[in-house]
Amino acid sequence: MDLVQSSRKLISDMIQLAGSQMKLFLMDAETTPTVSCAFAQSEVMQKEVYIFDRIENKTSSENIKNLKCIVFVRPTAQNIERLVKELQDPRFSQYYLYFTNTINKYDVKRLAESDKNETVREVQEVFLDGIPLRKDLFTMNLNHIFDSSFSVKESEAERIKSGIIALLLQLRKAPAVRYQKTSSNCKKIADEVAQFIRRENGLFENAKSDTTLLVIERSQDIATPLLNQWTYEAMIHEMLTLTNNRCTCTDQSIVLSELHDDFFAKNIISNFGEIGQNIKTLISEFQEKKHINKNLESIQDMKKFVEDYPQFKKISGTVSKHVTLVGELSNLIQKHNLLEISECEQTIVSEGDQNKCVNKIRTLLKSPKTREVDILRLVLLYAIRYEGTQNELESLYRQLGPHRSKIEQTVKALLSYGGSRRRPADLFGGQSTIDITKRFIKGLKGVENIYTQHSPYLKTIIELCQRGRLDNYPLLSNDCDRMDNIIVFIVGGATYEEAAFVRSLNERRAQGFGGPAVVLAGNCMLNTKSFLDEFTNLDRSTGAI
Repeated sequence: MDLVQSSRKLISDMIQLAGSQMKLFLMDAETTPTVSCAFAQSEVMQKEVYIFDRIENKTSSENIKNLKCIVFVRPTAQNIERLVKELQDPRFSQYYLYFTNTINKYDVKRLAESDKNETVREVQEVFLDGIPLRKDLFTMNLNHIFDSSFSVKESEAERIKSGIIALLLQLRKAPAVRYQKTSSNCKKIADEVAQFIRRENGLFENAKSDTTLLVIERSQDIATPLLNQWTYEAMIHEMLTLTNNRCTCTDQSIVLSELHDDFFAKNIISNFGEIGQNIKTLISEFQEKKHINKNLESIQDMKKFVEDYPQFKKISGTVSKHVTLVGELSNLIQKHNLLEISECEQTIVSEGDQNKCVNKIRTLLKSPKTREVDILRLVLLYAIRYEGTQNELESLYRQLGPHRSKIEQTVKALLSYGGSRRRPADLFGGQSTIDITKRFIKGLKGVENIYTQHSPYLKTIIELCQRGRLDNYPLLSNDCDRMDNIIVFIVGGATYEEAAFVRSLNERRAQGFGGPAVVLAGNCMLNTKSFLDEFTNLDRSTGAI
């Protein structure tokens, strides 16, 4: 299951069907990132597409009759209305209409009636209704999906259902549909997906029954989005924010694509120390070839080297931008004391010695380097970890000064959403003899990297799925013939820590270690800021917060 390659094929087929004449590619706000994550613009231009535009940008009434127009949009009421007007007064010689999902018969009839000039050559549903960030990672850029009672809003639930259905059809899978038993949001979405598969069984005629779809909710694990990250892609998203594989660093817009960036592809889930060493190795190899002798003891040394030797930048392709990125990440780590803060986070979620945790938090709250977001994440993690026990939360609140009111409200909201009543009892490790023994042995052996001790709860869920122990995930459809694939959709958003775990599973499978292939999907990609925004912006008038 390779989302990027299947997306590239679908888009290539659209362009190819329009023939060899010069073409314009017309998209909407949601399909634009789908195309940009699957192709570089230069690649599409090689297919004789010379103009890219958005369907809402009809800025010119000028007719361009020498161009064919490829339209790739979601089948929304607004887009249908725009197309009706376009076809009534066509600017291009031919139109090829591609919709990301199912389009109803009434809308097809309206389009046909508008096409008085018979310019439409093709109308197709291509089922590409989301963004393929990686071959095993899918998102919709859909934020703020909850109402004040933590139910998914109607329009957002419909959008999520449509995205899941398109994902299944894109991958040609007719899955066993399961959902998190404790989540009414998941039950509703999964039930509508299962009903669609039964009702529109003709669409799934050639689909394989070798997949389990698990619809779960973020409320099962609210700790993971709150942690600082130390694998490359996850760090970039946490500290700089990735949007559609792009981030802004030192006023530069940087694209991070596996397709066109070998260094990034090889280092996506490398930890921070490994990345710096890998960059240094590449520079050292260049120095040997050019007989250059310069000591590289720091990230700053590497940045200066790249500036002084433009020929390295030329032959190394994309590596120089990673020197810039790693330099900025290093600055932020030092400026905001993130190593010490992250060590405290890991102590809270992985060790559980409450006295040790409280003392560490109190020390960090006093530090002038500690940002408000880090104060918030430490107090939240403590509140989640020790909810329902005798704890020092009130004394920590008293230490917060002007931040107290905001943090108390956010803690209350997060515990209402993902507290002990709504999350699994073993989020921070089970209390069985086997679980306790595992933690004890881990403690004796020591930990290779204290900053990456934590494992997301998704690991437990996938392990349960592999063993067939899915009592807490009821089945809404026929079971799969065999489970070669698992698609996990997280209502409320996925994280890059979870994406790194999924990638490591798929890499082990590719190396011959077995296990099902896994695709991770969610309505959005979370970092701490976007996760907290979801709960600090809910309507407080209902008293939910």
